[in-house]
Amino acid sequence: MDREKIRNMDFQEFKKVLPSMEGVHYLKADGTEVYGVYKHDVCYVERDGVKRTLQMIVPEMKPDKNYTYPAILYVQGSAWMKQDNYKRLGVMARLAQRGYVTAILQYRESSIASYPAPVEDAKTGVRFLRMHAEEYHIDPENIVIMGDSSGGHTALAAGITAEEDCMDTEIYSGVSCSVKAIVDLYGVTDICQKTDFPTTPNQGESDSPEGMLIGGNNVYEHPELSGPVIISNYVKAEKEIPPILMMHGTADDTVSCDQSIRLYKKFLEEGKNVTFYLVKNAGHGDIAFWTEKNIDLIDGFIRKYIS
Repeated sequence: MDREKIRNMDFQEFKKVLPSMEGVHYLKADGTEVYGVYKHDVCYVERDGVKRTLQMIVPEMKPDKNYTYPAILYVQGSAWMKQDNYKRLGVMARLAQRGYVTAILQYRESSIASYPAPVEDAKTGVRFLRMHAEEYHIDPENIVIMGDSSGGHTALAAGITAEEDCMDTEIYSGVSCSVKAIVDLYGVTDICQKTDFPTTPNQGESDSPEGMLIGGNNVYEHPELSGPVIISNYVKAEKEIPPILMMHGTADDTVSCDQSIRLYKKFLEEGKNVTFYLVKNAGHGDIAFWTEKNIDLIDGFIRKYIS
């Protein structure tokens, strides 16, 4: 339609011919669209005068106040030091659009609190999400914990020991910290395997990341402190633990994939439900872990175990 014809039409005439115009396209909203809203710096606990926060992304649909979503508590890797709590916001937004409430946990770093502070904080974070399920549209029966590197270690420790009287506090103690599943990405599993940390020159020493974690002590000289950090020590045949997904890069020279292989072997020996992916050529924190294909695998694994 030429410009002169359009110019001579009144608005109502123009509206009538609009559907037949070549440049007009129609999309249909079907009511299932999901959009993630960022809730920043949500305080989940205050310890020793210091607030610990969650970076949350809450899916929102059309106005239906009865909807709920499974939740993922994500523990950021940082060698147990101060975390960059915004690093994975993009990934968490993508998961939120798949229908998850996501929350990135800020846990106490090793410079202000030694082990098991990160595990205690992770359990407190799970309890907070469960307590505030209605506010954030969370299905309290379907909470998953996930982490990478040192955060993968924390996710494993918190998820595996959720039903035990260890590495915990009295904060929100009347609320369960159990999870439906655990996702561990290239996590540390045994700090006493020196050869598994090839690029850490001071591995195991008092000023190393793992040494700082246990209060600035040498991990080999203090087995009473380093032993509780080793994940396999909590894996026993008679104990129920949630299903676990593990992923690790074969080219990881920060935390060798042998760390995950050792733990995978232990899980199999004790008859646990574990799925393991080795990602060929991927290094530590590789972007390969955040491809759509990998997120599909993580999403599919979680969906398998939530009700």
